[in-house]
Amino acid sequence: MTLEIERKYLNVDFDALRPALETHGARHICAHFERNVLFDTAGAELFLSKRLLRLRVQEWPDKKRYLLALKLPRISQNGCKICDEREVEVADGASVSAILEGLGYAVTARYEKIREIWRLNAVEVCLDVLPFVTAVELEGEPARLSQTAALLGLDNCMASIKNYHDLHQDWRRQHTMPFERSFVFSEKQRCFWRKKLGFARDV
Repeated sequence: MTLEIERKYLNVDFDALRPALETHGARHICAHFERNVLFDTAGAELFLSKRLLRLRVQEWPDKKRYLLALKLPRISQNGCKICDEREVEVADGASVSAILEGLGYAVTARYEKIREIWRLNAVEVCLDVLPFVTAVELEGEPARLSQTAALLGLDNCMASIKNYHDLHQDWRRQHTMPFERSFVFSEKQRCFWRKKLGFARDV
């Protein structure tokens, strides 16, 4: 069991943030393309109970990593989102998908993002690009999140403890669009970002 403690800051200027990270000694870890698939029962039991079963594929030009995760209902505390996340790396995403489908689960949503990861004072700083928003996600102990946000000048940005699924629904309502759980890049956007990350071609 791992407690995921995080806070998001929306629509941050990444070009201004990166020099601030470097100035304060942050270490750049990596940047990758991310595909996520959500599984649920025919009756949407996980969704209705605020649980999430996810198979994630992290992609770099020379490798892939598969992660299977179960997220239990989250709580809000001290301006942070806290979630019990149980995650394991798996060798073969297709085989895991087949196992889940054999147990009665089906794919109910897909989503994509670009994630650039930095490390600063025991806080993971993620610069995320999604089809509908850009955001900075801070993960670590609550006191360190507040300190890091102040250090990087994020206090002037809109903070949120919602997950990306809830933020996506907010965005869709603002644009008078119907409910839709999936959010993926257009083919043009996907090609642009994968080329920027160094992929030879889109797949």
